[in-house]
Amino acid sequence: MLKTVGRLINLKTIFFVILYVILKRENKSFTTYEIKEESMSPELLPEDYVLAIKTNEPLSRGDIVIFKNSEKSIDVVKRVVGLPGETISASNNELLVNGKTIEDPWAKTVTDDFIDCNVGENEVFVLGDQRRLSTSDSRTLGTINATDCLKLKYRYWPYQRIKAYE
Repeated sequence: MLKTVGRLINLKTIFFVILYVILKRENKSFTTYEIKEESMSPELLPEDYVLAIKTNEPLSRGDIVIFKNSEKSIDVVKRVVGLPGETISASNNELLVNGKTIEDPWAKTVTDDFIDCNVGENEVFVLGDQRRLSTSDSRTLGTINATDCLKLKYRYWPYQRIKAYE
């Protein structure tokens, strides 16, 4: 019995390693990515592997995206909290959109205050779920061009945490 379980785990491991190698191309329409920091925990943990795709659909509040931080030349994973045409700010540990408090179920720590940021056409405002640990988000980088974002679609490793994202 244990041998069978061991073989199954090994076959799954081999399958996902092969999948990762195949998908780890420098293709601009999709990418695989290893989560390296805790700014999106508990949703995404270090050593999780995800697949993100380029989409023509507009991004929505709550979508998780991957984009390039050009200052540091690294890929970054964050959550969309502000959409085109909105003004985003934080005051008294609450996230404000157009001056009104919004429900922010993704925040796992308080959001430090920051001044108004106007989100332009075809831009998004992004933050990590762990606001105090989050770096390389819109508080420091400014708004992100939506066409530079890949939308997270699947967490495929570890296989115990496989999940599809809308």
